Amino acid sequence: MKRIGKLVLPIYIIINIVCILVCSYLNLINKLSAWKFFSVYKKVLIINIVVIIIMSIIRIIKKQKFNFSKIDIFMIFILIFLYISYLYAIRKDVALHGIPGRYEGLYTILYYFSVYFLSTFIDKKYKKVIVYSILLVGLINTFYAIFQVTNITKSLEAKGILTIFRRYHNKKLWATGFITNPNFFAALELMCLGYTIGLFIDAKKIVAKIIFGILIPIFMIGLLISDCLACLVALICVYIYALIYAIKNKKYWRIFLVLILLAFITEVLVFNNQTNLLNDFVKTSNETKEVIKGNIKDNYGSSRMFIWKNTLKIVPKNIINGVGIDNFYYAFGDKPLWKGKYFYDKAHNEYLQILICEGIFALISYLVFYFIIIFRGIKNNYKEKSIYLILPVIGYLIQAFFSFSVIEVAPIFYISLGLLVDRDNIIKKEVNNDKKSKRHNKK
Repeated sequence: MKRIGKLVLPIYIIINIVCILVCSYLNLINKLSAWKFFSVYKKVLIINIVVIIIMSIIRIIKKQKFNFSKIDIFMIFILIFLYISYLYAIRKDVALHGIPGRYEGLYTILYYFSVYFLSTFIDKKYKKVIVYSILLVGLINTFYAIFQVTNITKSLEAKGILTIFRRYHNKKLWATGFITNPNFFAALELMCLGYTIGLFIDAKKIVAKIIFGILIPIFMIGLLISDCLACLVALICVYIYALIYAIKNKKYWRIFLVLILLAFITEVLVFNNQTNLLNDFVKTSNETKEVIKGNIKDNYGSSRMFIWKNTLKIVPKNIINGVGIDNFYYAFGDKPLWKGKYFYDKAHNEYLQILICEGIFALISYLVFYFIIIFRGIKNNYKEKSIYLILPVIGYLIQAFFSFSVIEVAPIFYISLGLLVDRDNIIKKEVNNDKKSKRHNKK
């Protein structure tokens, strides 16, 4: 009975993951509008809050500690500053619901943190079950994206057996999976790659090594066909961390085999003109050299330099409270930020987005929140000789420097963030540290 009780929360998290997958697909095929997608999150948020309350009551009845840690303090700080930002927002309705089409307002962010908080209570035994669910979602998206940019399913589509919904940008096919944009699809692939690389390095059984060894190139294909340079840069950083870990733990052949798999798939796709990432990498490297020299042009980084430069100009005026959650569109006065035929409703840098929309204190709280989780995650990695939980979090946070969160992918990141938190371990350490400090004071 006790074991069944421990399974309830993992099953509930998996239901959340399935909900994200289904809503993403329905949104892609225009059967579910972005507003209704957001409305689903609002309803699930209420259920999550009820689950948290029930969980708290059960713990009180059983006289169990709620395991409130220092990480939770900064989560509370974030929520407080989010609410203040909402109160002083240029458009309160947008701060509450989010900009139309994006819908990442206060309700959505509360949903992210609710699913994060619940994930921190997952028993160690069942964390891999959640990870496997995320990998399944990633696999479904990967194969769908492959179908989008190839003719593999042409005969099935001609017979009406299968329908693949495709998106075009400048007459070029986009690989998006069930997500609306290749960059966000790439963020999902990056997290899945992080998990599979980590699981491959950690694997003890030969069957597990084979399975994860097969999954690595599959997810690499998804990342490459997305043509998202930010995620490729993040993957390089993820690999460097994994390399340091593998060398320290004498797992040389595994990390070397990962490199071979990634390099081989890259070579195959480049040779067959299925990705432009290497050309983009060279172009961005040249742009970076020019920026270092002081030659900054607005079109660098797919016009990110233009967005960042203009955003930084208005940051001082809105440094405390920000302009309001998801109010970037309204931050520039009567007209939004324009360049050519495009207007921008996001800063294309998650941290800059938080700074301008929610203020400096919110950004600091986020950064400390992430830092503590990653720092403790690294310590646990080396103590338990397991790396798979931290790699997707590192990857996502790095690519966030060049991108922003969306409702189809961000909940997966927050679940991953929650799984990285070893709540029982944190409390034991904090209690022991408090006892040591009391003994020291007595002396």
